Amino acid sequence: MSNSGKFDDLTKQLITHLLGFKEDEENFIRSEQFVLSNLLYHHCLAVNSHAVRRSIDGLALKFTIHGQHQRASRLKDLTQKFVASPIFKDHHETDLEWSLLSLLLHLSNSPTQVPLGEGETQVPQVPLDEVRQEKLDWATYLREDDPDYVLGPEDPLSDWSDDEDHEDCGGKDLPGHQLYTHSSTLPSLPETLFTAKPPLPGLKTLEQLHHAKSWLSDKIHLQYWGPKQPQELPASNHPKANIAKLCKSGSGIQRQCQQLSEWAVMREVVWCLMCPVSSHVFVVNQRGQFNVKEGITLCSLTPAAFRSMLEYVCEPLKQLHVLDAFMRRNQSQRFEPLIPLTVLAYASGLWHWRQAFCHHLKGLEDAIKDQENTHTLLWLEGELFPWLRTLAVLFGVHMKAFALPPEASPRTVAMRLLGSLCEGVEEVGEAGVRGVMLRLLLHTLRSYLSIMHSWLMHGSLLDCAQEFIVHRDELITVYDERFWHKAFIVSLENDDLNQNRETRNPAMAIMKILSPLLAILMSVGKSQELLAALDAPPVALQSHLKGHTDCSLEEVVVRYIKDTVCSPTKESERELQEDSERGQEDSTEGKESVARNTSRHASLDPLMWAAFNETPQDSLVKETQLNMDHIASLIEEIGDIPTSVSVVFLLTSALQPLVRRRQEELSTKLTKVLLEEHHLAVHCQVVRSVLLMEAGDIMHEFYSYLFSMMDAGGEEIDSISLTLFLQYCVARLYPDLAQFFSVSVPLWRNTEEQASVGSQPSVGKSDRVLLIEEYERLGRGTQKIHDSKHLQNSASLKVSLTRAGIPELQICYQAPWPANLLLTEPVMKKFNKLFNFSLSLKRVTNGLERLKFKELSSWNLILDHELEESDTEGLQIPLQSRLHRLQLFRQWLLCFSRELHDHFANTAFLPFYQAVEQLILAAPPLNTIITEHEKLLNKISSECLMGRDEKIHPLQVALNKMFWLTQQLSHLWLGDVSRVNVGEITNLETHYAQVHRYLVNFLTTMVSRSFSPHLEGLTRSLVDTVPLLAHQ
Repeated sequence: MSNSGKFDDLTKQLITHLLGFKEDEENFIRSEQFVLSNLLYHHCLAVNSHAVRRSIDGLALKFTIHGQHQRASRLKDLTQKFVASPIFKDHHETDLEWSLLSLLLHLSNSPTQVPLGEGETQVPQVPLDEVRQEKLDWATYLREDDPDYVLGPEDPLSDWSDDEDHEDCGGKDLPGHQLYTHSSTLPSLPETLFTAKPPLPGLKTLEQLHHAKSWLSDKIHLQYWGPKQPQELPASNHPKANIAKLCKSGSGIQRQCQQLSEWAVMREVVWCLMCPVSSHVFVVNQRGQFNVKEGITLCSLTPAAFRSMLEYVCEPLKQLHVLDAFMRRNQSQRFEPLIPLTVLAYASGLWHWRQAFCHHLKGLEDAIKDQENTHTLLWLEGELFPWLRTLAVLFGVHMKAFALPPEASPRTVAMRLLGSLCEGVEEVGEAGVRGVMLRLLLHTLRSYLSIMHSWLMHGSLLDCAQEFIVHRDELITVYDERFWHKAFIVSLENDDLNQNRETRNPAMAIMKILSPLLAILMSVGKSQELLAALDAPPVALQSHLKGHTDCSLEEVVVRYIKDTVCSPTKESERELQEDSERGQEDSTEGKESVARNTSRHASLDPLMWAAFNETPQDSLVKETQLNMDHIASLIEEIGDIPTSVSVVFLLTSALQPLVRRRQEELSTKLTKVLLEEHHLAVHCQVVRSVLLMEAGDIMHEFYSYLFSMMDAGGEEIDSISLTLFLQYCVARLYPDLAQFFSVSVPLWRNTEEQASVGSQPSVGKSDRVLLIEEYERLGRGTQKIHDSKHLQNSASLKVSLTRAGIPELQICYQAPWPANLLLTEPVMKKFNKLFNFSLSLKRVTNGLERLKFKELSSWNLILDHELEESDTEGLQIPLQSRLHRLQLFRQWLLCFSRELHDHFANTAFLPFYQAVEQLILAAPPLNTIITEHEKLLNKISSECLMGRDEKIHPLQVALNKMFWLTQQLSHLWLGDVSRVNVGEITNLETHYAQVHRYLVNFLTTMVSRSFSPHLEGLTRSLVDTVPLLAHQ
């Protein structure tokens, strides 16, 4: 510690001399503290003389390699003299000479680059003959053998130097042994030095030739392939490493087996996986199968064991060969045959995975080539296992997806491909493989997502390859009433390979994602076309995804999945941002340093640099490979997918919100335009007012006119007169819409004359069975109901099954566009069925109401014929009693018909009117209006006990029989009352009682078998008023 002051002065001088800091600077103080701490409190070990000697010997060897033999010899001589100096023998510091040498070695900086000083002999630089500096044929030059350059005496090199140089020398003295001496004169170079081949034009000195030869020998691998004889590796000291030689000598095999090093075999495996073709180790047969080549082994393995060890690579090589051929065929679009864009996108996704695999293989090849660590075939198998496992899954899905006949349509190919990928993602249980499959599925879905985006944004279904599941029927225009239901068709073509019910169609897997979206997508597409045809302004897409506006559907889906599956924390996001910034800075600095080195090397030796540097074509290929669009890069950033995450749920959750939001935007706009500008509600109201007789006053006038024409019977009922009269009636309420109505009357035969004849028409066999079994067969069951008493009663009931004596009128409403989208032809058919049902009720009631009491014969006639009644045959009751029974029978029929009319008017037609009004008032999307309106029509038809076919339902049978009874009563009522027979009245009463009981039985069965609250009130009312059967 007494020398601390001396250390302080020396430390300050050292810092000032080396670093240039002044004493008042902060860096000077810190440096001083650091130096003093190391000087006073160091725990360094003593210098290792052997290590210093090895370093000096290595430096001398480096001088020799660089051709500076004079420096090498001088360094050795000076070192020996310095170590043998008598100054260090009696010095109190131990190994002081080695400490000083160590210090000098640490202070030295690139000794080989220091220019020659005074007293040093310069390395001879002999210019080459100018005659030989001609243009060189590189192809011929590189195919020739290496030239034998003689560079003078050299010390033995290290173990990694080329052994062939020593064999060529053979221990003899080289011709240039006296080249490098300490003399000032240089001997002349012998001519035999340049007898091999003409040197390069850019190389001027032997030192540069030596540099070029050394660099070239390092870059060229020792050839073990080709026409040369199989090389024999040197025997090892370990017996287990000589198994191949021992097995060969012990088995007596005469054929020579080439023994390769494990290092070479590993590189062959990596190279074949990069480019799956025949190589020195693997061969491919005509069927495309790879096998291990015979006659090759490792020193430590027998040939059979060697083939068994590499068999795991053969199947992946075949798979890669098939996939690479597929990617080459689908690099770009072809028109003959037309390739679906989905297949091209799938090939692009495969290419991304293949590039990642090749990048991994390149890293393995670099690690094997550098030999910095110990690598074996078992290590290589472990490194390749995850990739080969993924390859096996990819190949299985690929073969399943494209197992189609050549004539398969593009839509079938695309659907099967997407379904196979979706199925493969869900079936795989490994997170890494699931991530690869999901990325491939997203790449393949890009074509479908692009079509959907164009459809959502612009309303145009752009499907040039005809691969989308939905296609547009061009025969149906936007002005056609079938547009909403028939314009867009979902195509699910049958797969010929999945006709067997036991096998599942892979295309159905993608339908789990598309099924919830198809109805919404078609609604959006139809709304877009309608708004364009209605000259409505376009509706902008409002899509917000965490600040990303105006994104395409592809980017929305990919970002949603990436944020859901790979959601980083705030700290990790900040670290990623900092790493990316540092990476950009490092890449910029690296590019600048590479550019500087490139320019320096190119200026020193342009020909050598051009020969062994990457060609412009290779660099262009690399730039093309790295050039990836934004969405593809987002897809590739998605990592592993856990097995607990459902890919179908991910994709559905990503697509549905945006598609539904788009549907709401367009539907709201379309409904507003239809209701406010095109009066859709008014058209719907006028149809109900006429066909459901909501406008009672004008429709009473119309059907009264119709019934009067039917009762007159003199003139035919034609469509023109009915159309004109209907338009006249409707014009009083809706003058602008009356012109759209028309009436069509089918050809019919008047059966009222048959009904007026005393002989009743015969009854078919179907009338003897309760028609409820027909009604049950339609949707409520197949159990037949037989009632023996009803069969007995119906056997005597013989009435006509005409539609209550009226033809089936068809009232047409030619709704203008776009109201015809709601009031289509099928909808109008359902309205006409309800209209004919209401007309049947009105026909019976109207016929009974026209029977007035004043139309009966006068009481005078009754008194005049009292005497005649006593003379008639048979038992007769008084005429007043018969008149009373006719009046009572009329009231029965009138009460029955009004009960039916009031019930259906209050429980069916009125709720339908209220539901439709609420539906229109809510202004939902047009698709909802059309769907709900059809549901309400089906509901009211069911409540009116009408089936879905043209069969006569039981209620209509009862109305037909009621009409026949009304006709019979009218015949007796308007005729000679005195001639009315008691048996005729009794027969009519019996028929009515049977009709009443028939309907009661039907309704009772309906209510007991199914939940029908709308029929319970009618059933109770009819049960309470069942008449007793009269006896003659």
